[in-house]
Amino acid sequence: MARRRTRSKTRRKQTKTINAARVLEAGMIASAVTQGFFNVNIGEFLLSQSSMSQSQITARELVSGLTGGSYGTMTKGSTAGQYQLRPTGMAFGDTVKSNLTANGGRMIVSLALIPAGFKVFNKLTRQPRSMANQALKMTGLPLRV
Repeated sequence: MARRRTRSKTRRKQTKTINAARVLEAGMIASAVTQGFFNVNIGEFLLSQSSMSQSQITARELVSGLTGGSYGTMTKGSTAGQYQLRPTGMAFGDTVKSNLTANGGRMIVSLALIPAGFKVFNKLTRQPRSMANQALKMTGLPLRV
């Protein structure tokens, strides 16, 4: 039997693009979760070095707790040049529990409404976003709206 003469199709490389709307949606959802559990928004959670109040927990304090620290439930106080730990109040689990009781309802509503709002926004702005995406594609930027 004779061998077929077929050419394999050349693969076209698709450039990976960043969807700005999805990044914004993910940031808003992450901020709602950190507000619900740790009583800080996503920016303060990631960038702050210490919490401003007893009910707030930052990422740095979480890492400190996982590596043998106090989860932000202890503060360093200086007495005569020495550092000593003194408790600030609640334990980590109690702090998260009180934050959830205070902010849990708002967090659940946000987690339901943010994706729904973005779906409606995407449907209503489909044509202008398409035109903006075409313009961005012509510029060569790896970004979509």
